[in-house]
Amino acid sequence: MSWFGPRVSPEEEGREVAPGVRIERRSMLKASLGAVALLQGGLVSRALAQEKPDDEGELTWDALLKLAIPLAEKLVARKKPNEEAFLLKLSSYMARLSEVPEAKFGRGPVASASVHDKHQLVVVQFKLDAGAALPFHDHRDYVGILAAVSGEARVRSFDIQGEDPRPPKGKTFLIAETGDRLLAPGHYSHLSRRSDNVHDIRAGADGARLLDVFTFFKEDGKSVYLNVGEKPRDREKRLYEASWK
Repeated sequence: MSWFGPRVSPEEEGREVAPGVRIERRSMLKASLGAVALLQGGLVSRALAQEKPDDEGELTWDALLKLAIPLAEKLVARKKPNEEAFLLKLSSYMARLSEVPEAKFGRGPVASASVHDKHQLVVVQFKLDAGAALPFHDHRDYVGILAAVSGEARVRSFDIQGEDPRPPKGKTFLIAETGDRLLAPGHYSHLSRRSDNVHDIRAGADGARLLDVFTFFKEDGKSVYLNVGEKPRDREKRLYEASWK
């Protein structure tokens, strides 16, 4: 997940939020090609049945939102939200997605486009050129799922060590590497507010297009970049020294 601030207003469109990363809003597709083909064939009732959110078939983008938005609203409303269960359920919906919203990206090695931004669900697409990166950053007051649409990206995940999930600025602290995987289409990476909350994303030789789905617990949720040592402080425990940029 790689969001760099609170939700985007129209006034912020085009704002550079990181080197080479600019925010752009974009509308969503309204119907899947499969649904159009069924309707053209006169099978209206079957087409509608496939759009029901409670079956195990494919989901159009609109159908996924109908499931995901109330799920996210319930999570945020709970006094003791089970973030891991929510992320697993949401990823099961995403695994049934038959289409990905169109996105018009700006220039630069890393570009973004917002495709949904209301209720408790925010969805952003990222396009990374070959070797481009979204370097080490955290996710304050929000959770999410990162999925690969095309290409490949290496995702390294980390937990901040100690009781304070936001150590003071200017001080060095430790982060523990919890995962190192290659994200390709059909694969997902999860993060909660306490688990895998820091990650580093780097595109492969052919670049990558990524879909980020976020749920915010606070309106001012944001990300902060980290400086991370190249060599581990403890190789066996995969501990690295870090500080806020």
